[in-house]
Amino acid sequence: MNYIIFIFSVATTMLIILATLLNFFEAKLPVALGQFFRYGKFASKEKCALFSKLNVEVPKSWFKHFYIVALICYTTMFIGINAVYIFKFEVPHCVIHWMNAISGNSLSFVTTTQTYIAVCLMTLQVSRRFYETHYVSIFGKNSYINVNQYILGIVYYPGTCLAILCEAPKFVKSPPYFSQEINFINVTYMEILAICIFLWGWWHQYRASEILANLRKNKKGEIVTSEHKLPFGDWFEYISSPLQAAEIIMYTALTVILKYHFTWFFVYAWVVVNQVETMLLNHWWYQDTFPDYPKNRKALIPLIY
Repeated sequence: MNYIIFIFSVATTMLIILATLLNFFEAKLPVALGQFFRYGKFASKEKCALFSKLNVEVPKSWFKHFYIVALICYTTMFIGINAVYIFKFEVPHCVIHWMNAISGNSLSFVTTTQTYIAVCLMTLQVSRRFYETHYVSIFGKNSYINVNQYILGIVYYPGTCLAILCEAPKFVKSPPYFSQEINFINVTYMEILAICIFLWGWWHQYRASEILANLRKNKKGEIVTSEHKLPFGDWFEYISSPLQAAEIIMYTALTVILKYHFTWFFVYAWVVVNQVETMLLNHWWYQDTFPDYPKNRKALIPLIY
């Protein structure tokens, strides 16, 4: 059994079920379910007495911890694949054994070059997100997330690292006709386009974070409020959630690069479902909160929906 596929499949299925129930039948469901699922500005106004007594919420600013863990994981993996792919170190047998154990002895059908590019791009992404959450984003003082969401966020990036490695050449077996050497000459035009699209989404996600942070500052750059305001500029002119849209774009680009990486498709499915639900909640929240919300600003797809 591939345990990474199993975990991401279960998590995605549960998210689809919970999101569907809360999107359409929340009024008829227990308050605890809404508090379990929603966080930050989406949090239910009604609170479950048991959850309140158990103190199962943590500050939303603890999002920072996700990217501390992510940066440690991806920096370690980046150093590791450079040691193996560039400097020709052997992968320790214990690592190969572990990868085979969690992947169910999967075969690798991705190239070394594709794996290397994907790890470089993910390292770039988590490095920027680490910087954003620590030095750009301004979290509301009264915003909280449920502890289960916090735990999920902590384990997510280690999970994506394992997902990449469990079908990475030299870390698991590859077909004998597969070259295990990096060769950038063989990078296809489609993969080059995917890299460019990833960087395009990467930059616009940063711009969205800057725009949201500036809403809580004065002209001198001093933080003056933690209230939510209506953002304008860049992709905010077209959709309500540029951060999440950019995330989907970047993971789509990575999926094009890792098109023969079976496990990665389950990571991608989780990302799409999670981000689409957040985009819908965000759009509905803006419409409910701001009566003059621009009608041309869409939830998911610019100009369409």
